[in-house]
Order: sequence, then C-alpha cells, then structure tokens
Amino acid sequence: MAGNGSQAELISYNINNTEICASAARISTTQGDAVEIFEKARGNEKNEGLIRKVLASGHKSIIEHMVFTFALRNVSVFVEQYFIEYRLASFTVKSRRYVDFGGLGYHIPEELKGEDRCRYCSYMDRLFEAYRVMLDGGIPKEDARFLLPYAFHSNFYCTLNARELIHVVRDIRGGRGRQIPELLDLADQIEEQIRKVCPCVLDELESLAMEERAPFEKRDRADDTASAVEVLAEDLVSLVDSGQAGAVSLLSGPLDPLKLLETAFRAQHPRYAGKEKAGASVIDQILSSDRPRELEQLSYSFLISDITLSGITHIVRHRMQSVIIPSIQGINHSRYILPDTIKRDERLFELYKSTLEASNIMVKEMAGNPVLRKYSYYYALSGNVMDVMTTINGRELKHFIQLRACNRAQWEVQKISIEMLKLLRKSCPRLFGRFGPSCYVTGSCPEGRLSCGKQREVTERFVADPLI
Repeated sequence: MAGNGSQAELISYNINNTEICASAARISTTQGDAVEIFEKARGNEKNEGLIRKVLASGHKSIIEHMVFTFALRNVSVFVEQYFIEYRLASFTVKSRRYVDFGGLGYHIPEELKGEDRCRYCSYMDRLFEAYRVMLDGGIPKEDARFLLPYAFHSNFYCTLNARELIHVVRDIRGGRGRQIPELLDLADQIEEQIRKVCPCVLDELESLAMEERAPFEKRDRADDTASAVEVLAEDLVSLVDSGQAGAVSLLSGPLDPLKLLETAFRAQHPRYAGKEKAGASVIDQILSSDRPRELEQLSYSFLISDITLSGITHIVRHRMQSVIIPSIQGINHSRYILPDTIKRDERLFELYKSTLEASNIMVKEMAGNPVLRKYSYYYALSGNVMDVMTTINGRELKHFIQLRACNRAQWEVQKISIEMLKLLRKSCPRLFGRFGPSCYVTGSCPEGRLSCGKQREVTERFVADPLI
C-alpha cells in the first residue's frame, strides 16, 4: 500500500536540440536560409558557447526549440497539482474516474520516523480502506476518489520546452515549491538528467535560481514559515451537497459582445468594411469558421464556489485561461463534498461521514506536531472544496462547454459548465444560444462507442430551454 520513491524520468527529447537552438541564435544575424544555417550548425563546436552567450544577453526564446518529455512516476497528487498549473506544458494523467487507485500507494516523507510515521500512515491507510469499501459497495470510482488523500500516488507525462522547464525548476527551488521536499528532490532529478543531454542550459538554471531567491530572502522568515504550515480544521465536519457544490458566478464580461464580435469580424475580413450590419450572419460565419479568432476578443471572469480538488483538475487542464487557485496548504480540511451516490446509501453514507470526522480529528492532532504539521498539504482530500476564479475567452469557452457539458463528462464539471452556459446565455442569447455539448453544436457525437446514446434527448434539451 504505502511507498516512496517519487521519480521524474526523462524519456524523450528532440534530436539535434543543441544545433537547433544554436541555429535559432544565429538566424537573425547570419546570411543564408533557415536550412543552410542549420546545416552549418551540425557538429559546430561553438554551438554551446553561443547558446550560453545569447541566454546571458536575455534572449531566452532560443531554448524554446529544445523539448523534453518526462514520465513522473509515483509522485504525490499534490505534485501533480503543482505541475499542471504551468500553462506552457502539456500533461496526460492517469484518470481517477476509470482506474482503481486502491492499491497504488501513497507518498511518505523520508523525514518521518517512528511514531510520526505511524500516525501519518494510520491517517492514509484509513482513507484508502474506506475508498476500497466504497468501490466494493458499488460507488463509482469518480465519487469514491473524494476520500483519497493528496499523498496518493499519481503517474503522468509532462512535455515542455527548456525555457518552461527552467521556469518550473526555478519556481520549485526559489519560489512556492521551496519548502516541499518531494518537489525539491524531483527538481534535483530533472537537473541531473538535463546535465547529461544539454549542459549548455545549466548556467541559466543557476543564475535564475539566484535571481529568484533574493526577493524571498527579504521576507520575514517567521511569517513565511507560518503561512506554509497553516492548517485549518474546524471542530465539526461540513458536508457540501453535490447540488450546491460548484456554484458559478459571472464576475465580468464585455458590455456589448456582439459589437466586439462584429468589429473583430470586419477587421478579419476587410471586404465587409463600410457595409450595413451583418447581424446574425456574422455569428453564423464566426461559429462555422475553423479559426474563430473573433471569439477570443470576448473575455469572461467566473467565480466557482465549493469546487472539489478533483474538480479543479478538470478545470485547469484547459490551457487557454487564467486560473486563480488558493494554496492547498491553506485548505479547510473540514469541508467536503457529499456526492449523491453516497448520500443514497445509508450504510456507505455513515462510513463516509465517520471517516471524514475521524480524519478531521487526526488532522487537528497532527497539526500540533511540528514535524507532521509541515506535511499538511498531503492530508487534504480529493473531496475537500475551495473557491477558484478563472478568466477565459469566448473561443476557449466554446471548446470547454462542448467537452464538459457532455453526458460523458464528470458530473461535477458538467454541472459547472452548464451553470456557466446559463449565465452566458442570459447575458447574450444570440451568441451563447449556439453553445452547448458537441452533439448540440455539431449535430454529431465524437465519443464513438463511448457515446451516451442520448444525442436526440440532449439536443432537444439545449434547444428547448434557453437557460438549460
């Protein structure tokens, strides 16, 4: 059950990456076409020195042509959450909706010994045991997972360019990850492997780490430490009904979205300039386009209240948005979601509630121990709720709603996407009346054999009810 050994293994990187970056460094000042410059870079012993020189001068974009893929093995899901918030990286994660995590283990900090280790493992083991009972009782994996602690093992792939990789390592060592031993160990593993395949970027790692460290050293160290180990656990457990979880508020949006769209459309298609208003035809042409850039001019900000940590992972994987997520270190351990599947089963509901109550008590007890308190972020449960804010443009909203309003989507994020759509349709029905799941928007289901088989009913629902 338990286990250690978080690993970040470099499993792929682009060939000729040094030659490519050196060619990028030369292209703006060198005669010849792009291929000729690259051919001259092959085997050039001056490549690494040139890359270092250009980076030192502040031109960082050249190393964006250097790309790596890491397999992160048996890291805590806390680490997963940390990594996937980096917008310029790509991730594919083992799903907790379809995979049984009951035997995949959890992270144990190496510092924990003796009684501290026993108390930590007792907390984790109790939650995993309750998770297995839920699955045996017929609770879907996507609901049973709400009991999994944020120490449970995650496995995922991460692909990113060298510039973003340096940013990640820098942020771990000198920023918000600097007090997380597991993250620091992964940063060391990453650097060791990068040293073997492209040592020319290591100077960048070291110099930027020093630049980032300075602002943090100026802080009051006592205040900094206190914020990192804050543990909030009320005396009583509060269960948030699934119907109340994921409430959405529209904080801001354009005053006249149709005018913005029409202006953007005319800028994109100058032949329409000076003509009468195109009206509905503008929306038709924008939505039928393979490149609806006009929608990107519409920006909307939402507050999502009482969303679970699991639900947040469904939100943040959409890259073209700006998301504000509170630190897991400061989460209220006393507040949890109550899914309908568990609420309907009296026996499992009592087990769910008693498990959460016992866990809450243990969190408060561990908060009194200076050693255990440092690892409070691992005690958070996937079913803990918090509030997040996101700002997202119209094009990404269209994509998000098509995927997440679908019957195949996880029920929490499906509810959130439909709540967003309700607010959008109310603000601008002529445009957002055309938004919905894929079967409604395109007339066909992209899920193949995994389709819910209810395309007609779903389409009629989104047509018949303007506010869903």
